[in-house]
Amino acid sequence: MTDQTSEPYDGDVTLTGHEDAPVAVRDPEDVFIRADGVAGDLELRNPEYVFTHYRTGGGADVGDPETVVRGDLEDGYAEPEGVTGDAAVADAEDVFVSAGAVGGHLSVVGPENVYADEVEPPRDPGDYDVSLTGWKQSGSSSDPDAGVRVTGAHHEVTVERTRTDIDVYVAGHDHEIEITGRSASVSVYLLGYDNTVTVGPYLDSEVVADTGFDNEVDAQPYPVEDLIETTKEEAFDRAGFGRRKVTYQVPADDDWCPNCGEPADAIVARHQMEALFVFGHPIRTYERSTNPAKECEHCSRSAFDAELTESERKDVLR
Repeated sequence: MTDQTSEPYDGDVTLTGHEDAPVAVRDPEDVFIRADGVAGDLELRNPEYVFTHYRTGGGADVGDPETVVRGDLEDGYAEPEGVTGDAAVADAEDVFVSAGAVGGHLSVVGPENVYADEVEPPRDPGDYDVSLTGWKQSGSSSDPDAGVRVTGAHHEVTVERTRTDIDVYVAGHDHEIEITGRSASVSVYLLGYDNTVTVGPYLDSEVVADTGFDNEVDAQPYPVEDLIETTKEEAFDRAGFGRRKVTYQVPADDDWCPNCGEPADAIVARHQMEALFVFGHPIRTYERSTNPAKECEHCSRSAFDAELTESERKDVLR
C-alpha cells in the first residue's frame, strides 16, 4: 500500500512534474494534455468528449495513485514533463490530448464521444514564436520562425509578416488565429471545436488535421485587383481624342487558369482594342481581341506582393 497524497484544489490545476506518479485527477471540467505531458500511460475514465491526436489503442495500465488531485476543480493542464509516470483522469467534461502527449498507452473508458486522429508533433513545444496555455489570452508575432501553438480556450493571436513556412497548432475551443504575410506556407493542426484560423491572401495553407467539429480555416483569396495593371476605364480615359490602341485587363470567371493550368483564386483576361476615341469614349472600333489571353496569380507578370515594404520594392527595381 502506498502513501497517497491527496489535497483539495480549487480552480485551475497545472501539473508541472512535481507531483508523485501515478497521478489521478478527479472530476475536473476540461483537461488539456500538452506534448510530452505524460511520460507513462494515460487512462481517461468516463469523459464526455475526447479529442486526441495520440493513438487510442488502449492497453494503459495505471496503478493506485500516489497523488490525487480533487476538489472544486475547473480546468486541468499537464505541461511538458508535467507527469513523470502514469496518469488517470476521471469524470472530465472535455479532454484534449495533443500530438506526442503520452509516452505510453492511451485508454479511453466510457466516453460519450471520441474524435481521434494519429498525428505526429510538427515541432518541439518550445520552438513556437507564440505559445499560449490557459484561458482567454492574447499574443502576437512579426516575422515568425516557427509558428503558433495555443492550448485552452478563447485565445486570440495575430501573426504578421510571415516569410517562412510555419505551423499553427490549436488545441481546445473558441480560439481565433490570424496569419498574414507573403510567399510562405501555413500548416494548420486543429484539435477541438469552434476554432478559427484566418490565413492571408499571399500565403498558402494546408489543413493537416481537423480533429473535432465546427472548426474553420478561412484562406482568403488572392485579390484579382493585384493582377490588373490597367482597368478598362483607365485605358479609355488615357486614350483621350483620336485613333488609339489600348490594352486593359478585366476579371475572368474561370476556376482554372487556361494559361498555366493551375487552380486559381484570381484570373484576368488581357484585352486589346483599337478605336477612335472622343474624350475617352470609343465611337468607332477598328479592331478588338476576340480571344483574350488569360493569366492568374501563379503566372501573371503583374502578380506582386502588396506587403512588400518600400525598401523591398526599391531593391526589386534596382
